[in-house]
Amino acid sequence: MSTLAERMETVITECNVKQTSFAKSLGVTPNYISMIVHGKKELISPTLALLIEYLYGYSCEWLLSGEGPKMRRENIVKNITSRLETMDIEKLEKVDDYIKTL
Repeated sequence: MSTLAERMETVITECNVKQTSFAKSLGVTPNYISMIVHGKKELISPTLALLIEYLYGYSCEWLLSGEGPKMRRENIVKNITSRLETMDIEKLEKVDDYIKTL
């Protein structure tokens, strides 16, 4: 992803949150998030990027520059674990079979 707008839209979409809820969780206005998503604001502070990393798991470096992995390893593991905990046994067996093929 080359622009901050695209990266921020990715975070909002993948986290399945509304821009207003996202803004509230970060302590910023919905208008501020809208400006970012629509490309009217092209930079965010490192502090805001760190807060997004802490709350949503997306790498601060990736948010600020588009470089590096999108998510930190421990956040990916946490997301996978939480999804696995809600799966029924049949789905877990399919996941297990898939992992064995990797």
